[in-house]
Amino acid sequence: MPGDDPSALSDDAGGGQRGPRAAATEELFRALHAAYGLDRCPRYADLGGSSSLNLLVHSGQLPLVVRVYRPYVSSARLWDIHRAKDALRAHGVPCAETLRTRDGRTWITVGDRCVEVERYVEHDAYMDSLERLAVALPLLGQVHTIFQSVRVGREGCEPLFANYIAPAETLEMTRRGCARVRGWNPTDSERRLADAAEELAERVAAQQKDLLEGLPQQLVHGDFWHNNVLFRAGKVVLLGDLDYMGERMRIDDLALTLYFANDRSQSEAMSTDRIARLVSLTERYERGLAGPLSEQERLAIPLALARQPLWSIGRWVASLDDERAARRHASDMLWDVQWGLYIVRDLARWQAAFLHRQSVGSGAGVVGAATEQDRT
Repeated sequence: MPGDDPSALSDDAGGGQRGPRAAATEELFRALHAAYGLDRCPRYADLGGSSSLNLLVHSGQLPLVVRVYRPYVSSARLWDIHRAKDALRAHGVPCAETLRTRDGRTWITVGDRCVEVERYVEHDAYMDSLERLAVALPLLGQVHTIFQSVRVGREGCEPLFANYIAPAETLEMTRRGCARVRGWNPTDSERRLADAAEELAERVAAQQKDLLEGLPQQLVHGDFWHNNVLFRAGKVVLLGDLDYMGERMRIDDLALTLYFANDRSQSEAMSTDRIARLVSLTERYERGLAGPLSEQERLAIPLALARQPLWSIGRWVASLDDERAARRHASDMLWDVQWGLYIVRDLARWQAAFLHRQSVGSGAGVVGAATEQDRT
């Protein structure tokens, strides 16, 4: 079977349930040759990616991407991922073509891992700037609109591992992560992180109870950021990586992307311009929806933003098997947790901004830049 990547052994989680990231092996290439007719010893390069092994393989005329999933991605979950990708392609969303094996399958299993092969898509940039984010956010809205009518099984709805913490589990899971931090002879900084994270979880849990009631759940992408959204000549050419796909509120999926894009400048952590930028990006997202966000959803977005750092604490710090990996993950989280506290302590101002949209600050720079790129 594909070997374990020695550099990734420490990021196993859940008592070995996640499994380490795979490595390229002779056995993998033998299986690919038998199933797809790929060269036995092809030229390849690791494209990176924290969840699966993604190899750019040169075999024959066309470059291909070989993806080897971690063991927790079952055949049932991969079937649901393919069903979701098929729905996106049918509606014009740029997703890579999945190759079939010689006998018509869309993936194979090698040892305890699912393996698929896709056509490689040429690109010149990732979605790693506010300008490209503004261009791509309508696509996230379109994805959410398409996914409203896509039905998948339980494993497709509930990934074992994801950058997500359910609202109802926020407090319990965060406390579990904080207890682990306090139990490993923490530094002063780690103690401050645990205290701040617990306070944030308590405040979020108290304020979201009534606000989230009745908001619909649906299938969402789960990781709309960076090298999962590829560009060429200023336009999106590929939406990839549904590893973290699951069922949740669509504003949680939007908030995850906005959180990843957040500027960590302490000097303007709560500035009107920062809030206006996030409101402006939200309006870009709405352009892809079949209808605008509801008033209740807009009021809930700031709490969804404030909750984002807690999946790092309650999901990853709590479950990473190796303490060193958990501490590395926690070491960069204090600013993010404090930013979440800034939001919940001034929640009314944030909610007014999202409710009244562009009435707070201009936010015009982001939207203006994106509109110009849309015309090219």
